[in-house]
Amino acid sequence: MKPMYRNSALALLIGTSIACGSAYAADAYSWNNVAPVKTPTASNNNGKTVYFDVSHGGVEGNADWVIDGAFSDFADALVQEGYTVKEYRGVDLNNDGRIRFFDDRVNGANQNEAIITYNAIKDADVFVLAETNRPFTLSEQAALEQFVAAGKGIFFVADHYDADRNLNTWDATEVFNGYNRSDLSKYNMGGAYGDWRNPKSANAGWLVENFGIRFRFNGVDYKQGVSGVVASNKTEGITQGVQPILMAAGATLAVVDPQKAKGLVYFSESDTPVKWRHAKDQGLYFGGAAEGPYAAIAKSGAGKAAFIGDSSPIEDATPKYRRQDNANTKKTYPGWTDSGNAAVLAVNIINWLATPESYQYFDGTNGRVSGVATPTPMAVQEYTDPNNGQPWGTPASGFNAWDTDTYKNNSFNAPYGDGQTNPDPDPDPTPTPGNTVSVEQALAASQGTELVVIGKVTAAVNGIYGLDLTDLNNPSSHIYVKLESAQRSDFNPQLNPSILNQNIIVTGKRNSYMGEPGLRYVSDIQIAPTALSVEQALATAQGESIELTGRVKSALNNIYALVLEDSNNPSFTINVKLEKSQRSAFSPQLNPSILDAQLLIKGVRDSYMSAPGVRQVNSIEVLDGSGSTQPDPNGDLSVSDVLAMNNGQAVVVAGVITSAINGKYALVLSDDNNGSDTLYIKLESSQRGAFSPQLNPSVVGKRLRVEGIKNDYMSHAGVRNVSKLTLLD
Repeated sequence: MKPMYRNSALALLIGTSIACGSAYAADAYSWNNVAPVKTPTASNNNGKTVYFDVSHGGVEGNADWVIDGAFSDFADALVQEGYTVKEYRGVDLNNDGRIRFFDDRVNGANQNEAIITYNAIKDADVFVLAETNRPFTLSEQAALEQFVAAGKGIFFVADHYDADRNLNTWDATEVFNGYNRSDLSKYNMGGAYGDWRNPKSANAGWLVENFGIRFRFNGVDYKQGVSGVVASNKTEGITQGVQPILMAAGATLAVVDPQKAKGLVYFSESDTPVKWRHAKDQGLYFGGAAEGPYAAIAKSGAGKAAFIGDSSPIEDATPKYRRQDNANTKKTYPGWTDSGNAAVLAVNIINWLATPESYQYFDGTNGRVSGVATPTPMAVQEYTDPNNGQPWGTPASGFNAWDTDTYKNNSFNAPYGDGQTNPDPDPDPTPTPGNTVSVEQALAASQGTELVVIGKVTAAVNGIYGLDLTDLNNPSSHIYVKLESAQRSDFNPQLNPSILNQNIIVTGKRNSYMGEPGLRYVSDIQIAPTALSVEQALATAQGESIELTGRVKSALNNIYALVLEDSNNPSFTINVKLEKSQRSAFSPQLNPSILDAQLLIKGVRDSYMSAPGVRQVNSIEVLDGSGSTQPDPNGDLSVSDVLAMNNGQAVVVAGVITSAINGKYALVLSDDNNGSDTLYIKLESSQRGAFSPQLNPSVVGKRLRVEGIKNDYMSHAGVRNVSKLTLLD
């Protein structure tokens, strides 16, 4: 049976104590019912208060906004400025000392206490909304409007489009704009919420109608730092002392009404931002200032607002709560101390927001410089939803973002903390997507355990109904996977022979199948991600689990680490911290023969020795030498040979150039004996002049040797990270 608090949230109280309730408290909802407060010294108190909102998903799932947790650096800086800082959780409607989240959107019950009302926030001078993941009701939007009309300030901190932290189909860009990217009928919610379908107009939506600005639905990376900082005499002094600010997968904004809103920081002409690798569409629409400001402010009537498109340059690396769907410990980007931090900008913004001023707009009077309208404030890509109204990822089995009974212990809004017992006698275990296990580890797991397993498909099992999954490092270890009906056409080797020898990731329950160790009740199967180059790894956000390939350049920190360089561009390097068991084989100081070896490394993107790095290394594999995937030196691989290989393997392949593909950026290589077998070869910029058939038609029909990594390109089998091209005739 379920706990008695069905569809209710953690008992939370806005109090004056920083301390968290005991993790071993006897009653459900009591382990974390005290919201933190931070206060300045009496001599430093400026008499102003900042509320940080967590009532609408600020610490949901993967998000990390909690002021005594991941954002303590920001809160501490404001206390040093003289502010009192409080965490806002909602309104205690029934006066029981606890604030509970009820799913009012589904149930229609007037019981939800995780809400925003004007009376509850009116004592604050600034209200900070960070990565809000649950939509506002019409009355909540009205409360925020009333707050601004009273001369107060709101700081909207968003992130990239589809940063759906709690897997409920909403991200902060959508919640702040006042509409979902999708125009599906389900987003015309009616009732307390109204119509949240995409209006497909830059001039429509709650944010733009009140503040003259909207968040874009893009996803951009530029960790070098967005450098187009507008002069402080045009930004009310807010940009004084501000340096370029990193963007680790973020969004920009579009200024629609330049008398209400204006940008603070833009991409400069010399900046070279790129699409975030997980972006759902092009990610980067226009580039430069035309992409819109990264940070901005608005003045609409008596009050003020400020905006930034990424939380990374503000947050720190000390999250307090665990993920709600799987109880994983969270890790955040230590942006507050990063070289591209927004610490100065963030504090300057709060100081400006907390200072009432009588002027109404940026209309050019009294020296108030107006903004610059963004040329295309709503791109065509933003009219459509590439997710088709689906959540960012597939929710784990048994997890429901709207039902707090399904939240894992020690996650925000969970019924219980660590050390407490869930009375459900038959808890539904959920997978841990961030912690993929090997087949060998799956074999050792208890029956009924939900697992996420990576392995190689080696055979069909029971005709079309299953498959045999083999351990990547020990082919003698294997497990049978029972396929659901919808999975058979793609993943059963009898129905789809091309899946043989592919690496896949299977989410299911440890069980037996066909009298052998197995996985059943499979909820998800994915093709395993291919390895990144060092250059790509450098663009990956800290805390992400990655696989990367590169060449060993040197030892680092004596025996404890190595430097891995990009196989195609040695100017890109990353530091790899070796675990104790890995040093004898992979430390160049202990084993000089490993120098120049090509490695496949699985670990977590982090920093090491004050530089970009990889830590928590799970495995290292040599891709050349004894573990080589290179061909026999007496002959090149054929195109057909390479088509049968796994992605991520180094290859030397020869074939005939038949045409250009994707303009000047790639070519089609055909098999010498079977012209229907083709590979797409992605050309590096230095290779295009000589080898692109579009730029040099004379290469068509000639035989070409390609050295690179097998990987898909434009959804077709291909070779990328090309290190060498040689014409053979």
